[in-house]
Amino acid sequence: MSGLVCAMSGETPLDPVVSVKSGNLFEKGLVTKYVQESGTCPVTGEPLSLDDLVSVKSSSTAKPRATNATSLPGMFTAFQDEWDALVLESFELRKVLDKTRQELSHALYQHDAACRVIAKLVKERDQARADLASAAA
Repeated sequence: MSGLVCAMSGETPLDPVVSVKSGNLFEKGLVTKYVQESGTCPVTGEPLSLDDLVSVKSSSTAKPRATNATSLPGMFTAFQDEWDALVLESFELRKVLDKTRQELSHALYQHDAACRVIAKLVKERDQARADLASAAA
């Protein structure tokens, strides 16, 4: 069991489950929450239900010790991996932010154009009413 790691966390799962659709190994608590929220596999993105997860029986007498916490180089590697994950997440968030800003800019431009058209139409209507009133008098 020490060679198997969770596809989401990268750690050895304490309560392992396997997806029958993708064959990936997960920590039960992590994947259960993810599947309940999204209904998809976190790795493949395919539809996944809790019934598609099968528990893996393992010995609970000795919990595996994380290999990355046993030495300084291992800890440095863990910190570097965490930093890389944060940088990637930050990059993804920036991409989403830029897309949202563009969508907002486009929506504001459309709103401004619509307001100008409405103002022009109101002015033309008022002018037509004034012309009609002066023609009727």
